[in-house]
Amino acid sequence: MKKILVLAVVLLLLAPISAMAGMSAFMNMDEMSGNEMSDVTGQTGITIDLTQEITGGYVAWGDNDGCTTYTTAGFLILSTITAGPITVDGLTIDACYDGTTAYLVIGVPSTIINANIAAIRLADSAGFGLGDSLGSLTIGSLAVTGMTVRINGH
Repeated sequence: MKKILVLAVVLLLLAPISAMAGMSAFMNMDEMSGNEMSDVTGQTGITIDLTQEITGGYVAWGDNDGCTTYTTAGFLILSTITAGPITVDGLTIDACYDGTTAYLVIGVPSTIINANIAAIRLADSAGFGLGDSLGSLTIGSLAVTGMTVRINGH
């Protein structure tokens, strides 16, 4: 019992000393003036910068029941797709609450996109490269201006 009492007294004596040791980091700090405080800004949330490229592959859209007279499936195939580099700087994500609903706000800045689809084909299956080509599609310097997306549950 004496050992526990002695240990408690030692801990009580050490507590103020350890608190003062932690205060030494703040002892050399100066108070900021009102003018200095007005220059301080802050922001919460997440900012994401990303660069991506899309190469190869294809997208196939199928019409499984065909058309009125011909019921065989047909497909529109966009093949050998390339895009990029697509760079997005300053994508923001903020969690918000308006007093009633909690939601995410995603801010997408302006983005420039360059893309190419080497072949646009019509075919009787979703196979890559089948069918006659209708040509190609190039998207040059497509400016996608900033937008905001709000996401909330229901």
